[in-house]
Amino acid sequence: MFNYFTEIIALIFLGFAIVYPCFLWITPLKKIDQGFYRFNLGMCCVIGAIGATAFHFLNSDIVSESYVWIWFISLMIITALYWNSKNINNIIITAIAMFGMVTMIRITFVLAPELHQNGVWFTLLLGSAITGGVFFAMILGHWYLNVIALPIRLLKKSIIAIWGLLIARTIWDIVYLSTDKYVDGYGITHNIWAFMARFDGFLLGVAFFMGNLVPIVLNIFIWRTLKLQATQSATGLLYVSVVAILFGDLLFKYYLLQFGFLV
Repeated sequence: MFNYFTEIIALIFLGFAIVYPCFLWITPLKKIDQGFYRFNLGMCCVIGAIGATAFHFLNSDIVSESYVWIWFISLMIITALYWNSKNINNIIITAIAMFGMVTMIRITFVLAPELHQNGVWFTLLLGSAITGGVFFAMILGHWYLNVIALPIRLLKKSIIAIWGLLIARTIWDIVYLSTDKYVDGYGITHNIWAFMARFDGFLLGVAFFMGNLVPIVLNIFIWRTLKLQATQSATGLLYVSVVAILFGDLLFKYYLLQFGFLV
């Protein structure tokens, strides 16, 4: 896994920083304080800087790296403009995020040139959306301590979004693991479920369990907790979900780069 450490850091950090701002649609500025936008945009800039720097040390394609830095500079500029502004336009923020998603296509050509590019792009963005969504919900949960009478439906919307993304990835993974094939050392073809029974495939099963099943079960408890208006307890459960999703995403990225599995 350590052979792909820099690649994994670049994919996770860039994907997170690119997709994360889209979740700000859940919390319009009129429903929450300006500091929430300032914190989240600033966090994306820091994480994006780490991802862009990691990609710089991997990349030999000046075009791809130019796209990455154009996206990052655009994010920095809009963050600076909106830092003390009371008029924040989510459409502009989302437009920058969309440019970043297009940039991810170039990134996949560099880091996984031998794989089906559309499949890699889809799985990377879906994984990044899940990671970004659970972090967004966790940060939003903390904001209920700072803002009086913040509507609980905002946190519920974020949980629903996470649920939808997790179910989408779980369905994709089940179909992919059942239909895609690998050839063992004896030349026998198996589906990838059988690969999980091997020593080098065990962690793929762990990734599926930690990255998909555990967060879905946790979301059930989080939803029931929110029905009791217990936002602090729900935020605590979101911490556990963050750890599970990050661990699963780390392993998913490793199997993508090492074996080419689109999970």
